[in-house]
Amino acid sequence: MFLLEQEAQIFDHLSNEYVQGKIVPISSRHIRQIELIWKPQLKTEKCWDENLDIEKYLDAEKGFEIYVLEYGSIPQGLIVLKNANCPSRLEEGKNLIYLTLVTVAPWNRASNQGKRNYKEVGTSLVKFAISHSFRLGFEGRIALHSIKYAESFFEKMPFWDGGYDLFFWGDNDNSSRFKYLEMSADEAELIMLDLYLNSYLNSDIINTPLDTSIQTAESSWLFGFPGEYSYSNEYAAREYALV
Repeated sequence: MFLLEQEAQIFDHLSNEYVQGKIVPISSRHIRQIELIWKPQLKTEKCWDENLDIEKYLDAEKGFEIYVLEYGSIPQGLIVLKNANCPSRLEEGKNLIYLTLVTVAPWNRASNQGKRNYKEVGTSLVKFAISHSFRLGFEGRIALHSIKYAESFFEKMPFWDGGYDLFFWGDNDNSSRFKYLEMSADEAELIMLDLYLNSYLNSDIINTPLDTSIQTAESSWLFGFPGEYSYSNEYAAREYALV
């Protein structure tokens, strides 16, 4: 499997400056940290993803790629990708990367106003997925199913709205609707061009205070493939999803 590493700039809310993180393949250390550091806080704050289960994605036969955005030797965000048998709905005969799961650490969520440590973690992970799609020859195409709570976040990005898909989960034929979103090759190319241009023009962005006039709020969000993440679907259906 083609695994890689990539640097990522995130905004340190505490010091009011950008810092350099790194997106890397998940390791046993990261899994332990998520179990010991993330999950207690998720449960204490009754987050709907409190039953986050990473182990189910570790089976190599399922073809998942799992990465974390690491800073300070701690995973600040997590993304699970799938690139096998993921056809585009926009372009017949084309493949894409499907974002099975994306989540940020509980201390990096917009719901924790005044306490959030790092911003742009989720955005960096999505852009990583786009760049990985280019590496695999998919021309930047990505897709996902979003829970209701996350839709406002994705409205800020150039995703095509494919409408709601119905999924059944659990033992009682419970169902939820999740919005299908796909980014076209053209839109992905524009995002990458903008990213590279900004990186070139702002090569000294690290340790540079962020102009408060251009700060943007990033929603706390987690989304996944309904039916593969039954625990999260249950909480999503109860709290956010349109049924």
